[in-house]
Amino acid sequence: MYDIIIKNGTIIDGTGGDSYIADVGVKGMRIVCIGNLQDAEAEHIIDAKCKLVTPGFIDMHSHADTVILGFSKMESMLRQGITTFVGCQCGHSIAPVGHLWEGTQALYDILQKLCGKLNPDWYDMDHYTRTDETIPYIEAECGFTPTWKTMGDFLDEIDRHGLSGNIITLAGYNTLRLNNSDPDHIRALTEDERQTLKTHIRECLESGAFGMSTGLDYKPGYFCTTAELIDMASELKPYDGIYFSHWRKTGLRNGTPKKQKKIDGIREVMEIGIVNDIQVEISHLSTGFDIFPSNDDFMQTASAQRTLQVIDEYVARGARANFDVIPNITGGTMIAPALMAIFRPWYMYTNGATLFSHNLRYPDYRKKISDVILAGKYYALNPVINPDWDESMKVIQSRDPSRIGCTIRELAAKAHKPSLEIVFDLLAEEPDICIFQATHSMNQYAVKTYLEHPLACVGNDTFVFDLESTRHYDPEFPNKKPNPNTYCGFIKFIQEFGMPRIEDTIRKVTGKPADILGLTDRGLIKEGYRADMLVLDIANMRTNENLIEPRVYPEGVQYVAVNGVLVIDDGVHTGKLPGGSIRRYNK
Repeated sequence: MYDIIIKNGTIIDGTGGDSYIADVGVKGMRIVCIGNLQDAEAEHIIDAKCKLVTPGFIDMHSHADTVILGFSKMESMLRQGITTFVGCQCGHSIAPVGHLWEGTQALYDILQKLCGKLNPDWYDMDHYTRTDETIPYIEAECGFTPTWKTMGDFLDEIDRHGLSGNIITLAGYNTLRLNNSDPDHIRALTEDERQTLKTHIRECLESGAFGMSTGLDYKPGYFCTTAELIDMASELKPYDGIYFSHWRKTGLRNGTPKKQKKIDGIREVMEIGIVNDIQVEISHLSTGFDIFPSNDDFMQTASAQRTLQVIDEYVARGARANFDVIPNITGGTMIAPALMAIFRPWYMYTNGATLFSHNLRYPDYRKKISDVILAGKYYALNPVINPDWDESMKVIQSRDPSRIGCTIRELAAKAHKPSLEIVFDLLAEEPDICIFQATHSMNQYAVKTYLEHPLACVGNDTFVFDLESTRHYDPEFPNKKPNPNTYCGFIKFIQEFGMPRIEDTIRKVTGKPADILGLTDRGLIKEGYRADMLVLDIANMRTNENLIEPRVYPEGVQYVAVNGVLVIDDGVHTGKLPGGSIRRYNK
């Protein structure tokens, strides 16, 4: 007697080998039989005829740890097939907890309420707030109270609470450094601070973290020298930990400023791995070169190929490296479909979009804003870093149908005005106009080029939400919304960026990441392995991607089992929480 039998399915086992038709028997947490089970009995029998049976997907780059206890059913992940995610990325981790709270980016409404108290001139908004001020908002908005201090405490809380899927954690170095050096993060660490940070890294690893992450385009990461990172990453070697890095794209902001080539940020990650003889994971890989014009398909592909060539050269020298790729051109974390959302600091000062829109009728008010933006002082719209911002920004919803599908640059050319003036005109005329802004660092051809590489796997670079519990969207205060990848990124990968063989496509999100992480009983359909499994209706699979209202579930993930328990049963969440933490020493 089995707990679950999946009959007649086409098994893609995660190894990359050819698919085959067989039945799968599950008892307890594990797959116990693969073969002919037509006469066997089970509590749940699923007929998977004409459907795929695969291992659960593994998201190699996620920020879901920051809100996971408020969304323990993990619906936005499970409904696209993700059963395990690697959180605490880009140097940000929800544990250990110090006097400053990292990860508030997932809760932009909390961030905009609090960050003015820490940094009144918040054009380049920090991603941290004071812990004592943040916790009451988290309690009210997310329904959980952070009571932990250490990584071990956090993982214990996860396992007490329960999840519908599995979490893997890292030691977030930005979080650690932020809370263990004084507010002057530019200076070098003292010897006492160095030793304290190393102690915290070891504590995280000994509690079960799989490695350490850095975010070198965020404070305080962008002040860290290569020597400091090599020193800290050396703690990973005894634990066989992995160094995950949001690599340095904007240069070191310490000492004498100088222009850094983006490719040097990738080289830095590889050098850290070679010097310490540790495995590295390059986070959300994109081009290591500046491309002008950025919308040139040939240049995008050539730039991707040259970036990969640099990585391959290091691997030939002995580097142990892999990388993850966002399966979309929407970027990561959040999107701002409302053009107004880009101007949050200013409409917050006017207490809403209506007065801000009215004020844009005055040239002197426009000039105050344009002076800041054109000087490159505002992170969300920075022509200095991205001169092609106006070409990547396309109108997708407008009261004037003639504008839909046009880029800001095209509208500016028609009106014979500067692009920023056109943006002001649009917001003054229709404050609710919506845009889509593709990431300027790569297009769909580059994404496919990266994903075809044998070292590539997939990371959504998003949070975890559901449809009901996300916060109210007030048009007076148009907030950022979850990136569409939050709901359909892995489905988009399968449908638009998959390999010629479906077996290779599935391996990219199952067996391959499991190998990278050293998981010995997940990532494959194999007897004795954990029963993290999917039944996919591939013929009826749809992303349902929506750039204006991303909070839509995809179609095609019919059944999901985690640790042998059905959490999605014929498209319906069962409410069960059989998952929890996967710890480095119990992987």
